[in-house]
Amino acid sequence: MRKTTLALKVISIVALSLLLFSCNPQERGTNSGSFIIIENIIGKDNLGNDSSVVFSDVITGGVAYSDFVNITLRAATLDPNPLLGVSQYSDIMLTRYVVSYIRSDGATAEGIAVPYRFEGALSVLLPIGSSVTIPLMIVRDVAKTQPPLLALVGDPTGIIECTARIELFGHDLRNRAVKQTGQITVRFADFRDQ
Repeated sequence: MRKTTLALKVISIVALSLLLFSCNPQERGTNSGSFIIIENIIGKDNLGNDSSVVFSDVITGGVAYSDFVNITLRAATLDPNPLLGVSQYSDIMLTRYVVSYIRSDGATAEGIAVPYRFEGALSVLLPIGSSVTIPLMIVRDVAKTQPPLLALVGDPTGIIECTARIELFGHDLRNRAVKQTGQITVRFADFRDQ
C-alpha cells in the first residue's frame, strides 16, 4: 500500500510538471525556450529620413529600386532567470523571412491589389540579451514593374497603402524552431524626384 501511494505521488508530480511546462502560450507551437523580440522596424520617408512608414517610390529617375527597412531584434528566454544560467544553445539563428502585403481596405489579391509575397534568406545570429539590427528588403524592385504598382508610374495622385507583414523564421542552437512576426506600413506612389 505504501509503495502504491509513493508511486501515485511520483506519477502525479511528473504529470503536473509536464502540464505546467507544456501550457506556455509564448511558445507558439515550438518547444524552444527562446523567442524573438522585435524592438523596432524603421523605414525611410520620401526624403530619405528615418520613418515608421516606408515611402516606396515606384520609379526614381526612370529606375525602379528595392526598398529596405532596418529591423532591430533581440533574443530572450521564456525563463527570465534560468536556474543554471543562460546557455549558448539558447541563442537564435535566423534563416529566412517572408514578406506579404495587405491593403488598408483589407484586399490581399497578389498581383492585383497588392504586390506578390516573397522570401529572403538570412544567416543572422541573435545572442540572448543582445540587440541586433539588420537591413531587410521590404519591397523588391521587380514588384514595381508589375501590377498593381506599375499603374502608379506617371500618376502624381495615385497611392496604394499597405501593411507589410514580415515573418521571421529560425531556430535556437538546439535546432528547435522559432518564429516571430512584425509589421510596417508601406505607402506606394510615384513621388516627385528630388
